Amino acid sequence: MEEIYKTYEKPIFHYFYGLTGNAHLAEELTQETFFQVLRTFSGFRGEAQVTTWLYKVARNVYSMWKRKHKASYPLPEPELLKGPASYEPDTVLELKEKLTLTSRVLQELPENYREVFWLREWHELAYEQIAVIMGKNVSWVKVTLHRARLQFRKNYAEKEGKE
Repeated sequence: MEEIYKTYEKPIFHYFYGLTGNAHLAEELTQETFFQVLRTFSGFRGEAQVTTWLYKVARNVYSMWKRKHKASYPLPEPELLKGPASYEPDTVLELKEKLTLTSRVLQELPENYREVFWLREWHELAYEQIAVIMGKNVSWVKVTLHRARLQFRKNYAEKEGKE
């Protein structure tokens, strides 16, 4: 169990951070996920990969949290937007602006688009794994991801032109 925690704690945290945009909430949900994993570990039959199972537990934790709270999705905390010290100030500013815009556009996507997009693009999970996590088939995942990418590009281009 300790090895699973060490291996997957950061990816699960980043999954939640991508969904909520809030580091403190992501940490809380990560801890709840591993608490649930610890409670239900004896029920893990090995039919799915550990990664897939963990993300499915995480998704259930997020769904339960969302039902209890009317979810709002803030932008990332400013301290997480700092660039490397070696960058020129103009470069850091440009990176911060692009990251803020990217985050805003992601948060405005419909939740299923955002979740599939996040699992595929940032966590690099296979379509099959995402299908298991989402409780859908692979075709649904591919279509949803395609639509999410199109929507993201369209919204990003529109917002980029306005700012």
